[in-house]
Amino acid sequence: MRLGAGTVVAITGASSGIGQELAFQFSARGCAVALAARRVDLIEQHATAIRARGGRAIAVGTDVSIRSDMDRFFQAAVREFGRLDVVVNNAGISPAKGTLLENDESDLRRTMDVNFMGCVHGVRAAAPLMEKTGGGTMVFVSSIVGKRGIPLCSAYCASKFAVQGLTESIRPELAKKNIHVLTVCPPGVDTDFFKSNGRGDRRSFKLHPVSRIAGDIIRACEKDKREILPTMDAKLLHWLSVLAPGLMDRAIGKAKGV
Repeated sequence: MRLGAGTVVAITGASSGIGQELAFQFSARGCAVALAARRVDLIEQHATAIRARGGRAIAVGTDVSIRSDMDRFFQAAVREFGRLDVVVNNAGISPAKGTLLENDESDLRRTMDVNFMGCVHGVRAAAPLMEKTGGGTMVFVSSIVGKRGIPLCSAYCASKFAVQGLTESIRPELAKKNIHVLTVCPPGVDTDFFKSNGRGDRRSFKLHPVSRIAGDIIRACEKDKREILPTMDAKLLHWLSVLAPGLMDRAIGKAKGV
C-alpha cells in the first residue's frame, strides 16, 4: 500500500518501544497517527511532539483487553481523521516469570487478555470501519517465540502462538474485505519491555535497535508482505527449529538453564 498524506494509522501499545517508534516513523512519512495505551501521559507527550513537528496525531487512553475501549479508540481515530487505513496491534505484556508451575494464574490470564484478546478486539472493532473506507492493512506484532517456544516464558510464548494462529485464520477472511494482514515476528528488541515486565535489563542474546524493526514493519506494509522475520537470528531460530527440533530443544534448554 502507498503511505503518505491521507493515510491514517492507529497503533496500540504506543507509549513506548516499537509502538512509539512506529508512531514517529509513520508520521515522518506524512501519515496521521492515532495512539493508544494505558499510560495516557506518555502517548499525549508523543502526540504533542508529533504535532510540534507539523504532523497530525491524537492520543486515546486505552486498555486493549477491554472491547469497549478499543471501539472508542478506533471511533475516535475515524472521527478525527475521517478514515482508518492501517491498524497496528502492538500492545503486549509478559508479567509471568519462572516455570509454568510457578506462574500465578492471574498473570497467565492477563497475558492472554492483552496479547491475544487485544488483537481479537482490534479485529472486531477496526475491520468494519476499515471496510467502509475501502480496506487497508492490519498489522500484528507477534514474536519469534510465537513460532518457537522457549523455557521460562510459557505464558508469553503461548499468547504469541495464539496470535500466529489468529492471523493465519483471518488472513483469507479479511482479504474479502480488502484488508491485508501482516504478521511481524521480531526477536529481542532494545526497548524497556523487559524492564517494565520485571525481567531486568541484562539479556543473554542480542537486542536489535527499535528504529530498525519499526522501519522493517513500515516497509513490509508498503510491499504488502504477509509475514516478516525481520532479522537473521529470528530466521535462524525459526528454521533450525523446523529442521532440527530436538537439537533446538536441548540447546535452548541449556541456554535457559533448565
